[in-house]
Amino acid sequence: MTEKTTTLAALKERPHYSYSAINTYLNICQLQYYYRYEERREAEQTPVALPFGSAFHAAMSEQAQAARDGRLVDADDLRDVFATYFKANVADSPNVILKEGDTIDSLIDLAAKMLAAANAEWPDFHQTIDDVAVPFIFGMEGLSKPVIGEYDLLIREPTPFDDADAPTVTIVDWKTSARLWAEDRADRELQATIYIAAFQTTHGITPDFRYDVVTKARQPKVARFHTARSDAQIARMKRLLLEADRAIQAGVFLPSETSFSCTDCPYAGACSKWHCGGAAKSAA
Repeated sequence: MTEKTTTLAALKERPHYSYSAINTYLNICQLQYYYRYEERREAEQTPVALPFGSAFHAAMSEQAQAARDGRLVDADDLRDVFATYFKANVADSPNVILKEGDTIDSLIDLAAKMLAAANAEWPDFHQTIDDVAVPFIFGMEGLSKPVIGEYDLLIREPTPFDDADAPTVTIVDWKTSARLWAEDRADRELQATIYIAAFQTTHGITPDFRYDVVTKARQPKVARFHTARSDAQIARMKRLLLEADRAIQAGVFLPSETSFSCTDCPYAGACSKWHCGGAAKSAA
């Protein structure tokens, strides 16, 4: 199974939403969405978690590609992959902010431990993996532009939601986290709903979803969270997308005064002057 008729980079060349964009607007801050996705303002600062997470995904993709051939990548090689991507990402990101006590080298060491933990419990090999890093595009009537994204991994495995003998198609997404997720978090994540609906639209079947979460700890832990979506949940997500799109087209971009992301917001300076006017359409 493959959808690689194009690349994610090519999809990004056309007008689009991403899950990150939609989540920013709905759950983080409308004004941050405006600065990043509408105005395309250069960030004043970049939380190091962004280049870290991107590099971690790149290293996990290397491992997944190798696992299709039934092998594990050597720990030192995985570390090198992460370090290469991480240093490049940091160099390309404006004013990367490190937490107190962190250095580039210490974060590379941390990532190496996280990747080793993921490798030690790696469950997916050639007999279950369908594809790795698969781009997708998902549109629907009434939406001004489609949602694009990339499935980290497509596998076939028995899941807690199976009602048939054939293994279920499962979308896998890798996450890094400061702590383990609550048991019910995966069932509430909008990303899984969007990705499941996108796959359903393209292939005519409804996949399951699995989050593989690796903690950023001295002794990293790996946890896997299976989740599924009902027709009602997918319908609710579609309504959310349409209403968010309508608000964006109308120029509604209000600051969130108590967002968890305020502390390291990339646009904190601009936000502090938002009420002076001219920062966004909604300020008029």
